[in-house]
Amino acid sequence: MDEHQFYPTPEKLARKAWATFKNKEFSRVLEPSAGTGELAKVHPGRYDSWRQIKIDCCEIDISKHPNLKEEGFTIVGLDFMQFSSAAAYSHILMNPPFAQGAHHVLKAWEILFDGEVVAIINAETIRNPYSKERQMLTRIIEQHGSVEFIEEAFMDPDTKRKTEVEIALVHLVKEANYGKDIVGIIMEDLKRDSMSDAKLAEGYREMNELVLPNSFIENAVLTFNAAVRAMRESVHAEARAQHYSGLIGKTLTEMNGNIPAKEAASTLDFVRTELGNRYDKLKDQAWSNILRSTQVLSKLSSAAQKRLEAEFENIKHLEFSTGNIQGFLLGLVESQGEIQLGMVCDVFDQITRYYSDNTVYYRGWKSNDKHRTCGIRIKGTRFILPGHRADSWRNEPSWDSLQLLRDFDKVFALLDGKQEPDFGLARLFETSFNMLRTSKRMSTDYFDVRYFKGMGTIHFYPRNVKLIDRLNRMVGRHRQWLPPEGESVPEGFWLQYDQAEQLDKEVRAEVAKQRSSGWQDPFWRLSRGRTDGESSGAEASIDAALTSVQDRHGISIGVLEAKQQMPLLLAA
Repeated sequence: MDEHQFYPTPEKLARKAWATFKNKEFSRVLEPSAGTGELAKVHPGRYDSWRQIKIDCCEIDISKHPNLKEEGFTIVGLDFMQFSSAAAYSHILMNPPFAQGAHHVLKAWEILFDGEVVAIINAETIRNPYSKERQMLTRIIEQHGSVEFIEEAFMDPDTKRKTEVEIALVHLVKEANYGKDIVGIIMEDLKRDSMSDAKLAEGYREMNELVLPNSFIENAVLTFNAAVRAMRESVHAEARAQHYSGLIGKTLTEMNGNIPAKEAASTLDFVRTELGNRYDKLKDQAWSNILRSTQVLSKLSSAAQKRLEAEFENIKHLEFSTGNIQGFLLGLVESQGEIQLGMVCDVFDQITRYYSDNTVYYRGWKSNDKHRTCGIRIKGTRFILPGHRADSWRNEPSWDSLQLLRDFDKVFALLDGKQEPDFGLARLFETSFNMLRTSKRMSTDYFDVRYFKGMGTIHFYPRNVKLIDRLNRMVGRHRQWLPPEGESVPEGFWLQYDQAEQLDKEVRAEVAKQRSSGWQDPFWRLSRGRTDGESSGAEASIDAALTSVQDRHGISIGVLEAKQQMPLLLAA
């Protein structure tokens, strides 16, 4: 029995998969289920020496690793499902096990920051969406991509392992949803590195004694400078050795065997090239150490960390100096308000993204638009998060689950005016997972929770409704569903906002009368943040239902007109 369901991708299908990507600038590609590299090795740069495409691979079967290394691929992991972030990748190309196709594609979609996914999966995954995961994938495809069904794709003569299974070629495009580039603004005030190969190749200093001060930053810079000095001395020694070796002449083997001696480049060219390459690598290491330090990470949510990873190519070009590091960290500190708002919005979106039942709706503040915007609130009674199933053999939550729970802990502590909770969600799942797997209801500082291992869902019961309301109001004002502080609005507006959860069942019943099919669910479309005409139609449908229900209860909000637009600090 093939426990990994290994079906090597036929060359024709592999080429078609690569051609499906819209963005042909492949800065870095991830193949999460690489096998022997059949899918990855037909990349567009295979026969173009000028076109270098960096491809990283995950492969759970270590017996296949030698094949991947021979092809020149870098192995970055074994089990893709334990992969924590793909923020550095522009493209993900995959042929996952057919039985787990939905799970793997959802994983790729979740960890990708900004880029494209092309996946080869069993067509039944899309044609028969009986599970929550399959339904979720189908909806993501509908919103963010496309699918092409192909028969007998694994029956070509060159196919190493044939199957008559019809496949679906899924293409998804994910765009990072940030309107304001915090990092970019910080970097404008910092000094770009002006060090050149020529400057590096100038004389060499004697190594000085390294003094280790208490300051982490100063120590990091001193260590970096010491490493640069040592590197320059090493390259200088190698250049001298190369020079004198050339003066000695050829070996007997080279002279008698007609073996051509390798012509060395000029010493100066060697020094310049080697120093430039090694200096860039040292600076890459140094900035990576800063970004991964607790001084930075403690200030960032997981989404903000991914943002830094995605922009690392720009960050590592900065001069590695005390002033630049302090300026960079100061910029992060000064941006705390925006960063914290971003963290709150991230958690809000995690809760509202997939289950529309987690939310209730209200008639939003009129922001000089032609149509009324529908506001969204998280329920104060209970909400559910899917996608947290643990493998049967594991006795611990997944890395992704713990990361989400830690973000929840940070945000709700922030809303409560604390640095961290006394007893948070992550700690509960780390220390009491055995009890949680029995579906027992357990308590933390801000939530009672129940975990249903079969469905992979976590049910959250807020213990402090005021914090949920605070989160709803912060996001509502930021996204202009609510008026700014101090804005005068009719009393009926706040009445319908406060009663939104009580009237939710009536509103959904009213909307259900208008629906023609399940795929036109306006609640789902609106919770996913559609910005096209379909979203407008969803908003109009919900607004009509809200108006009807509120009229039955004698609630009138009148006409709302904004006196001014609220500035956007950070895009949703």
